[in-house]
Amino acid sequence: MWQPNSEAVAEVMRSGEAEDIGNVDFTNDEDSTIVTTHVSRSDDGIYTVHLLPMCDDDQIRVELHREKDLAVIEPGTSRPV
Repeated sequence: MWQPNSEAVAEVMRSGEAEDIGNVDFTNDEDSTIVTTHVSRSDDGIYTVHLLPMCDDDQIRVELHREKDLAVIEPGTSRPV
């Protein structure tokens, strides 16, 4: 189900509703969820990848692979909104 805004996306991600096919869980070797991801699109057409970590913040690095370069968000460098 397409979510209308980031608050709705976060609520769906946290709820773990079985019918929400937009969430993807990534697990470790012990079958514990490490992170849940969800992609949404805003009214202006911009896509947002949402990550809901289930581990310590310092265990997550985000890499955005673009055609000409790579953007990396290291643990502890994000800014709260």
